[in-house]
Amino acid sequence: MPDARLPVLIFLGLTAALTLLRLLFLTLAVTDLHYDEAQYWAWAQTPAWGYFSKPPMVAWLIALAEPVCGSGEACVRSPAPLIWAGTALATFGIGATLFGARAGVWAGLAALLAPGAAFSARLMSTDVPLLLFWALALLALVRLRAGGGRGWLVLLAAALGLGLLSKYAMLYFLGGLAVAAIVDGETRRLVRRPGLWIALAVGSTALIPNLLWNLEHGGATLRHTADNATGGGLTPGLTDGLAFLAAQFALAGPVVLTGLVLAALRPRTAETRLLLAFSLPVLLAVTGMAFLTRAHGNWAATALIATFVLGSAHLAATNRRAWLVGGLVAGAALQGLLFWIDVTAREATLAGQTPQSSVMGWAGLGGAVARAARAEGAVAIVTERRREAAAMSYYARSATLPVLAWPGPGGVPDDHFQMTVPLTGREAGPVLAVASCADPARFGHAYDRVTPRGRVEVPAGPGETRAVWLFRLEGPRGPVRRPADCP
Repeated sequence: MPDARLPVLIFLGLTAALTLLRLLFLTLAVTDLHYDEAQYWAWAQTPAWGYFSKPPMVAWLIALAEPVCGSGEACVRSPAPLIWAGTALATFGIGATLFGARAGVWAGLAALLAPGAAFSARLMSTDVPLLLFWALALLALVRLRAGGGRGWLVLLAAALGLGLLSKYAMLYFLGGLAVAAIVDGETRRLVRRPGLWIALAVGSTALIPNLLWNLEHGGATLRHTADNATGGGLTPGLTDGLAFLAAQFALAGPVVLTGLVLAALRPRTAETRLLLAFSLPVLLAVTGMAFLTRAHGNWAATALIATFVLGSAHLAATNRRAWLVGGLVAGAALQGLLFWIDVTAREATLAGQTPQSSVMGWAGLGGAVARAARAEGAVAIVTERRREAAAMSYYARSATLPVLAWPGPGGVPDDHFQMTVPLTGREAGPVLAVASCADPARFGHAYDRVTPRGRVEVPAGPGETRAVWLFRLEGPRGPVRRPADCP
């Protein structure tokens, strides 16, 4: 057996085994959907080219999974571990192309067992498909750089297009390519090939239907993305920036990210400069944003793929394989801990905290609201916040009633539910309002009869509860306006 073949087979076996374990523990988990996941499920019920806050890929994936395994939480989340397996395989391919098969194995394992992968393979989020398509696009690029043929151009076009339909951050890939053309001679020769530009142009056209959808819906996704990036205002300070940097070490794994930093200090090879072009610009730009205003830890997620490859390759080349082994063992231990937390979420605590409170209590709450709506003879359930709208759409679906949202401030929608299913006041019967406080006077401007129906409180993990107040609303007074915020 050739020297490099055994490590590759071991990597493939580990990838398959861990993916099966991740799927198994999805079925054993006692957690509810996070309200973001519930929102994506609601999107998936009406497949479209776009949605209020994101392009459509995450909803499409859930819609594809549902006929196969149903609407349960495990099925909604099932694309995530499968996609992470694909991402690890693509990352292996990048490393093997640039540094050899053994380096590819280290890179693939770094992706498979990264803390960010261990965490997000249990959830359905937009970053999961984004990273797969980014990895495939980068794989196609390095294969083209090495002399690959037209098939890699097709893969590049497809990966770029599908990545753009996953998240607009895929546009960073074009910036990485521009930087790579400056610092790497082979990439510079590649960008002189007309075929590359045709592939990039064809891939970019995949975004056209989403842009047309945005035009039809007032630029909803584009506006939300811009607001999300700038909504924090200018708030310079060290705390947010340092927290963002800590998050990068947590997502990539401290060992691998340290390897990237060490490689960046002395970028001697063309391959090093190429991978730095697809990691450092994003990391530096978003880090600067974090120090000046705000930035969520996942905003630089696209830098992870090159980080896995270069960080692990540099450590292996500089005889720091023990570091890599230690990082992988730590990643495996974290994965095991997360499995345990998901299965024991009703009782599990860490350092006195309830780690899964954000994904607990929604099923109980939705069931209680559904029963109350049926008992009241309500024709709809109306919610004030996106989280309740999303959770009720999924967990109160047994009531077979529409879940509506109070209109946004000034009639301008702030979320998908306000845009697509706003309360109009023309509903043919009473509605059951789900509120976050007990004041019935908040609804008096919109309805003649406001009848409190009590407080619903359910467990959300050890020592945690989730609660809402219910009101029967009858006799709408004309155009509905949003109630005042709870005190």
